[in-house]
Amino acid sequence: MKDVTIIFLTNNELPEKWAEFHMKTLREAIGDSPMIIISRRLYAVLPEGTKNILQIEPKSSSNVYKQLLRGAKMVATKYVAVAEDDTLYNAEHFNFRPKKHPIAYNMNHWSLFTWGEPVYNWRNRRGNYSMIGEREVVIEALEERFAKYPNGTPDNITGEIGRAMVEHNMGITVRKVEEFFTTISIINFNHDVVALDITQRNHRKRMGLIRAYDIPHWGRSEKLVKKFI
Repeated sequence: MKDVTIIFLTNNELPEKWAEFHMKTLREAIGDSPMIIISRRLYAVLPEGTKNILQIEPKSSSNVYKQLLRGAKMVATKYVAVAEDDTLYNAEHFNFRPKKHPIAYNMNHWSLFTWGEPVYNWRNRRGNYSMIGEREVVIEALEERFAKYPNGTPDNITGEIGRAMVEHNMGITVRKVEEFFTTISIINFNHDVVALDITQRNHRKRMGLIRAYDIPHWGRSEKLVKKFI
């Protein structure tokens, strides 16, 4: 997978045992692809092909995309793929390449809440953590929004590249995107301590209506959530 660079975004705030498990899983998933880690601390040991750069900007939804833009400008591969510190990935996900449009989102993503009953749930929503796109288009899309909002985009309208409501509300070009489904899902954890989403912090976020206790590859939900808490 030499044509894609993984941009791993982390604020280094999640439990240490989770961070170790997450990084091990991520490295297995990306194989020999290059990776840029954008973090708030430097990692002591990095595998070959990995760069680590620091971010010092205040936490915000806007800053997530500012750091993604920063990372995309630092790489030379045709594609970039987002990896976030609360999401588990597999090799099948990073092997996908957009075909119809330059930006793509993996829609086979189960959510797992770290509070309440541990159950996988699915919502029909694009997430930045599942994005793979052509580097030049990612840069173009993000440069347009930050040219209009040089001090950062308002949190209440900030969101993914290619989400029509987001880009319409920002008054910028609405990019066409494609959706794909891997055979093996990716897993996005909804956590309640340091999340940017206030509905997660106050436990008001709703589960999707499609739910499961056991799924292929990842196994039982109650066992996987113990990796986090």
